Amino acid sequence: MNTKALKISAAFFATVFVFGCHKEVSNSTVANPEIKKPAIQLPSATNPFSLRNVEKAKKNLAKQNDAPISKNLASSASLQTDDLPQYVYFKFNPNEITTEEFQALENDSTVKLLDFPFANAGLYNEDFALDENKKEQLTDGNIYGVTSIDNASSLNLVKNSITLQTEFLDTLALIPQEDTALQRQSFLAAGYTDETIDRLFGICLLKRPHGYVRYYDDEFKDLEPVRGMQVWGLVFGIPVATYTDGNGYYNFPWRFSAGTIMGTHAKNSRVNIKPFNTMGGFFRVMGQLITNFIVGSVHVKGWVSSCDMRSDVNFDFYDHKQDKYWSQILNAYYFHDQYAAQSGILNAPKYMVCYAHWADAEGFGSASTPMLYHLTGGAFVDEIIQNIFGNPVSGTLSRLIHGLVPDMTFRVCGGTPPPYYNARLAQTAFHELGHASMFRAVGPLWYLDVDLAERTHVYGSPGYDNWGKVQVAESWAEFIGTENALRRYPNGVKHSTMLGLVKFADALEKEDWFAEESKWIPNGVYFDLIDNTNAIPDENNWDNVGGSKIQELYNIFYSKPINMCHYRWLFTNSYPQYNQLAVSYLFNHYNLSCD
Repeated sequence: MNTKALKISAAFFATVFVFGCHKEVSNSTVANPEIKKPAIQLPSATNPFSLRNVEKAKKNLAKQNDAPISKNLASSASLQTDDLPQYVYFKFNPNEITTEEFQALENDSTVKLLDFPFANAGLYNEDFALDENKKEQLTDGNIYGVTSIDNASSLNLVKNSITLQTEFLDTLALIPQEDTALQRQSFLAAGYTDETIDRLFGICLLKRPHGYVRYYDDEFKDLEPVRGMQVWGLVFGIPVATYTDGNGYYNFPWRFSAGTIMGTHAKNSRVNIKPFNTMGGFFRVMGQLITNFIVGSVHVKGWVSSCDMRSDVNFDFYDHKQDKYWSQILNAYYFHDQYAAQSGILNAPKYMVCYAHWADAEGFGSASTPMLYHLTGGAFVDEIIQNIFGNPVSGTLSRLIHGLVPDMTFRVCGGTPPPYYNARLAQTAFHELGHASMFRAVGPLWYLDVDLAERTHVYGSPGYDNWGKVQVAESWAEFIGTENALRRYPNGVKHSTMLGLVKFADALEKEDWFAEESKWIPNGVYFDLIDNTNAIPDENNWDNVGGSKIQELYNIFYSKPINMCHYRWLFTNSYPQYNQLAVSYLFNHYNLSCD
């Protein structure tokens, strides 16, 4: 397929092409019951980076060739538009999207999707000053997208899908960032006045956005850098992006002359965070759930002028909102990787899919690590999804979820932050990442047994099928989750069923079991195998073991223990240097009399 043949003529805007229908229709004939009228109207403007304006600019520059011109102008005049990177701008109805269509768009990193008309030129000026509030007023129920014109797979998808009702809006051409001569001519071709162009370009030509992404951490009482966050900007609808480093710093790979719209996306090669905001009621927000899941964990900062880019363009998240929530989860993954490397154990698998539920319920809700994406789904996907939302999920949302099932899920109250929010969320995240780390050692079949057992029994009492694997999995996850949370927040606290709100250090020393109904899940045994001193007077002389390492404890999982007694047997056989009788006394204290 010659995708360059998909250019749009100047007469295009009189009609709308619906791909797959092979005919011209008016906007009013496109059936979409979810489409709404935007609350505000954009200023009328045509896009200077639209291919037809760039071609017109080229012709105008060519006419000037008879007069002496600068080297830059001569270069612009000789540039062929077919040599420029070109992009297709489109919109579609998300309400009938199929599982396969969603998967194709989700897995294509060259496609940029947002829920407002982001390549409309009326957005790109200081007078309109796009911000979060105006962005919300521009949403109309459609999803807007752009992709490279050379991306045949995605173009064929949007061209041939009848369910998407795709409308092909424009073809955009990316003028080289240094070619300000061609850029100015394209602005003139789009109808901008010299005065407006001078104001847009001003004295701040070719500025590269840079700065930090951070959130306010109540535990540290300071702004905390966000690691691995994508920061994006738009060249009149054409996306460019970069990622924050270990200090939360980003430096853009593009220099702007006329400002841009900027935002963040909590998605990288490590983890893809998918948002679920059910504040106000699950069924009431169904349409927005669908849109948010397709677009992803995107925050829109708004308009940033090129002169603003002379200083840091920072993203600082203070309020209890989803953008801060996503940032905390990104950091949990970053520090989990650091701590796993320090301990000499495997970290969670690459490219995790994480559902971040923002809910009406108070405090923290349940979190889980079913690892479904890495298990390629399973017969119980629908049950797990119903447990997340407390409601049956069907229709488009069900198709989307089946197209990107979760490895991990979290839930947080969206109204009021829970007490000790930052530290407790980190401990929960490290617990769940402890499961994902164990997954790599025990393998998918062993882990699937835990999924199936917890689906029916949660934790319960021992005796059901594979209860012993639940015992091993949950005890380890709570231990390593608290151990890593202590590294992250030395003064942090968690909620313990056994001890109440307790500092992480005290929990490691004093907490024996995981949950009230699960005293048979002994997360305290691991720390007792490590520590050389005991804060609790040992009247019964049961804790005389110490000096083991996290790596030694973790390595037992490669042998796939079926319960903690099996774990004890594997430990004593693997590490005969530890006093066998002392190990027995220790495990007996945790009601693990395995004789």
